[in-house]
Amino acid sequence: MERAADARQNRRYSVRLSAEVTWGGRTFTAVTRDLSAGGVCLESARVLPEGDALQVGLFLVVDDVEDASVPALTVRGRVAWAAHGEDDRPGTMGIRFEGLSPSQSAGLDRFLRMLPQA
Repeated sequence: MERAADARQNRRYSVRLSAEVTWGGRTFTAVTRDLSAGGVCLESARVLPEGDALQVGLFLVVDDVEDASVPALTVRGRVAWAAHGEDDRPGTMGIRFEGLSPSQSAGLDRFLRMLPQA
């Protein structure tokens, strides 16, 4: 599924973080492909239906190890688009953040300023 880059409202940053997705009372893991102030692209073996609400916990990873000294950023979101993987590759989902608190937005902004732009 092709997405127009000009439709994006926020800068997108290429970053691989561990993510924990909670949906329908179940939790599964994913990895970020990119991240912005407005949402995240996730890679996962499990792909959710477009429009579904979920919760995402993002975990800082340093040298391929989760940094336990930094608490996860947990946010609510909604699946904006989804694509199933082919040939045993993970699928991808674009998640639009919803209802970020001012402190969540500020923390996310601080983190994003440290990343190279995609």
